[in-house]
Amino acid sequence: MVLASRLHWRLLVATIAVLMAAAWIAPRFMKPPGINENRILAPAPAWPKGWRDLDGFRRAADAYVADHFPARPYLIGALNRLRMMAGVSGSNRVIVGRDGWLFFDNDTHLGAVRNDPPMLGPEIRSWLLTYAGRTEYMRARGTAYLTVVGPAKEAVYPQYGPSWYSGPSPNRATVILPKLVRQAGLAEILYLYPAVAEATRHGPMTYSRHDTHWNAYGAYAGYAALIGRLHEMGFTDAPHPMSDFEVTKGDSGDRPRDLALMLGVANSVNLRFPHIENPAGEARIQKTFLGPRNDWTAPQIIDTGEVGKPVLLMTRDSFSNEILPLLYPHFSRIILAHNDDGFWRPDLIERFKPDIVVAEIVEHGLRVSMGDGPAPSAEATARIDRMLGSAPRTKPAPSAPVVPTLAAPDARTAAILAGAALTANCNVEIVKLSPGLGGEATFMASGWMSELGRQVTSPRGLLALKGPGGDLVGSLDMNKARPDVAAFFKNPTGEQSGFVETFYISKLPPGAYTPWVYRRAEGGWIGCQGKPTVTAP
Repeated sequence: MVLASRLHWRLLVATIAVLMAAAWIAPRFMKPPGINENRILAPAPAWPKGWRDLDGFRRAADAYVADHFPARPYLIGALNRLRMMAGVSGSNRVIVGRDGWLFFDNDTHLGAVRNDPPMLGPEIRSWLLTYAGRTEYMRARGTAYLTVVGPAKEAVYPQYGPSWYSGPSPNRATVILPKLVRQAGLAEILYLYPAVAEATRHGPMTYSRHDTHWNAYGAYAGYAALIGRLHEMGFTDAPHPMSDFEVTKGDSGDRPRDLALMLGVANSVNLRFPHIENPAGEARIQKTFLGPRNDWTAPQIIDTGEVGKPVLLMTRDSFSNEILPLLYPHFSRIILAHNDDGFWRPDLIERFKPDIVVAEIVEHGLRVSMGDGPAPSAEATARIDRMLGSAPRTKPAPSAPVVPTLAAPDARTAAILAGAALTANCNVEIVKLSPGLGGEATFMASGWMSELGRQVTSPRGLLALKGPGGDLVGSLDMNKARPDVAAFFKNPTGEQSGFVETFYISKLPPGAYTPWVYRRAEGGWIGCQGKPTVTAP
């Protein structure tokens, strides 16, 4: 027994030593897998200046070692490849679908395409009023204005989505808002889904399995629809045939592959991303940056060398990268600004006086793109209110959902909030407040909360906004699928923990508000404070 015990420990120590040596030696001979975790890795800790700094130094050192361990990228890539083969994601920014397809998750779990949560009356009205103000601003200057929406990958390829995804909703914002702005006489919203879906049905794949964005064929379909519409409006010549451009095979490792990089599996999957180029047009352009930054997101001017063509100002996101070279033949100058610097850029409009302003937005961005803009006229406001009030009002069926409301709690609910035990088993991931013009508002929140016990006691929960108006509370079901929570905590009860809900608030005093979530657990109610806050004007 003594010899066996000694042999056991010797083997164990030797194995650990070999693994530790391999962790340091392997990176010298093996190319690390490409990985982009979409976060900043922990920095090197500052050396402690005294005894009181030791605890903070220890925590910072632990985080630094964990993030910079030499074998870490290899381990992440290998583990996530195995997870991906099992249909499980190793990143909260990536959803693994069918047949190895990957989809981007902005914490709403494809909510923009699923129409979850739906846009409600006050939010729709606020959105349309801002859009009306922008439309009137453009018309007063004789400038054409067009919002162009690129379809999300999951809208075009729903058959490859995860098992819980039932496909795009016919009532999603990108379908409803274009109809409403047309009825209200506002600037057009051109949703490119029909054009890209048609190209998908009759041609090669328009999106890559391992990247968020459309490829050469999807981008060309979007380009043809955009320039075709501007041609109909009398601003540009007709779209050029695809034979005027070059399509490369697109199997190089430097092709777009953002989702594979987030998982660290870019080196272990078969990448295919056909890329479209315009060599003749690109050889003629002259690019000027408008500030110290010179990356692709920086404000910039592209002089195309075309004479007598209109001037375009385009606010954009990353979907513009594949389509931009195709636009060169149609404009003499293109001014570009990224949506992260503002969806609405009157400073650039006044400075460059473009003939056309195009707001290019990917599908999930349309709903949040109306943050600022000039106030609409009284006539436009009245017209929108008449339109929104003209829809026939029918009594909903008994099974129709009722819009939840945040309101002051009764005595019983107030006691629940006061007596709830605090827990860290939650995350309020997204909050959005959309004020109306009469003091009303809508509030959207999504995230997860779980008791992580032996079983799910109840899906019943509460959401509270705490601020200058006191506590505003509404009911919240916490039963949406969150397999990522169950996988992380290794507890199957964590899967029934997700929530996404939009609430109506009849009156919201100005000030900062903090969201809290509560859930019925085995030993009573548990509560958790959300980190993001919202401010009512």
